[in-house]
Amino acid sequence: MYGPRTLSHWWLLAALACLAGCGTAPQPEPGTPMERTGPSPDLQRRIIVNDDGEVDPISERRPLAAYLAQRFQDAVGSQVDSYFICVGSTDRGPATGKKARLQDTQNRWYPAMKAPPEIDRMTRAYLEAAKEAGMEIFASMRMNDIHDAWAPRLTYPLKMARPDLLLGARMDHAPDAVMRAFWSGFDYAREEVRQHFLDFIRTYCRQYDYDGLELDYFRHPLFFKLGEARQHLDTMTGFVRRVRGILREIGRERGRPYLLAIRVPDTPAMALRTGLDVEQWMKEGLLDLLIVGGGYMPYAGRLQTFVDLAHRYGIPAYPCINHFREPVAMRSLASNFWSMGADGVYLFNYFGVASGMEGGRMVPQVSDPAERRKVLSQMGDPASLQGLEKRFPADNGASIFYAGFSNPQGQFPVRLVEARPIELMVGDDVGEAERPASELLLKISVADVPSGEGIAVEVNGARVPSSSLERTGKTSFAARLQAEALKRGLNEVVVLPGPDSTGRLASRVTGLELQVRY
Repeated sequence: MYGPRTLSHWWLLAALACLAGCGTAPQPEPGTPMERTGPSPDLQRRIIVNDDGEVDPISERRPLAAYLAQRFQDAVGSQVDSYFICVGSTDRGPATGKKARLQDTQNRWYPAMKAPPEIDRMTRAYLEAAKEAGMEIFASMRMNDIHDAWAPRLTYPLKMARPDLLLGARMDHAPDAVMRAFWSGFDYAREEVRQHFLDFIRTYCRQYDYDGLELDYFRHPLFFKLGEARQHLDTMTGFVRRVRGILREIGRERGRPYLLAIRVPDTPAMALRTGLDVEQWMKEGLLDLLIVGGGYMPYAGRLQTFVDLAHRYGIPAYPCINHFREPVAMRSLASNFWSMGADGVYLFNYFGVASGMEGGRMVPQVSDPAERRKVLSQMGDPASLQGLEKRFPADNGASIFYAGFSNPQGQFPVRLVEARPIELMVGDDVGEAERPASELLLKISVADVPSGEGIAVEVNGARVPSSSLERTGKTSFAARLQAEALKRGLNEVVVLPGPDSTGRLASRVTGLELQVRY
């Protein structure tokens, strides 16, 4: 085991050696558009699972079968067609003294430029298992992992050796600052940083026969110093061109394409703020699959923008759900994605059902592996989702400090006197003739609406009859809706002061959810 000082020394030597000679493979000329390889036209990816590679390693007490059973085996025989496995994270290194997981591949790669035997064994186990299951498999790289921003110390070798390549310095004194999370990220304005990632991609992808590579730009979404992202959009586009060139080269050598998937923030505007000109990448045909969003705000209609943009350029788009949630939530989210015209569903942080994200925070879930497997056999097909119970909450953004500029403002609270429309995505066609919904219950959470006052509700411009409204608690109302009031996709709900109201400025809506039963 290397101590920190020794590790820094050999890392610095290796980095200097690479700058001198490691990056000499032919690269596309800057500014040269690359022809998109394109996935097979008949390949359907109903569900893509991204396993973040944190499964405990194989050992004498933990044989290969147990290793694969922890996560991968649940996907076999379900609607999961593609399995992504994280092999690149830059948040920790050998200096932690911890046993290597598959996620630690990149930080254990140097200076030998190959995976150590224990990681190599785990990698080949996944490749062989995916092949046997008839499943597509991608390697996934986190493009700027910053989990070490709140660790006791930096342990990733290059960060230890070259702190000048980082976006900043530790900022524990500013808990509400973007740079509290992103100071430990790499600055992609530096050629040494870009070359570091290119060297790993070139050597790693040559040594392992994946179907493709994912560049995960949501882990984590800031790549240049604050205020410098716009001026470096072309810098990152040039980097993606070089990655595409490497994969095309490897594809020619092995006789079949090496596909490129890219995961980006929720909207083009969010991506631009972090230094990513995703539409330019599409124009140049640099990617084969687009993964849309961080998955923390998946009920939002905003994801539609990237789905439509990708389709304009002939690229399949897969909106993201972050963490496995309870079954009704998973089915509801998948229904929303299909209503957007998505090509499939992408599930990140495949932790099973022990925990999940709701309202931008981690919450415990109640389910079991059998339920998980059942959901994985439902959410990949709109037909298998039809007629199953759903809940569609109105999205309210998120507040996660390591999402940085990718945190949008939430919709709530909304003052009743504002009459501001609230967006509500409803993935199901609730009036579908063969099996229409038997109950459509709109649950409305409020604050500072006194017991003697009521509310009025409009859905898509039509007033809900007062006879269909009832107060269900001190801070809640419910409205029973008819199917014709709703449409598949984006709906608008307006909540106003109702009977016996005085129009209090403090009265406000704090949440909204549609419950659908069949």
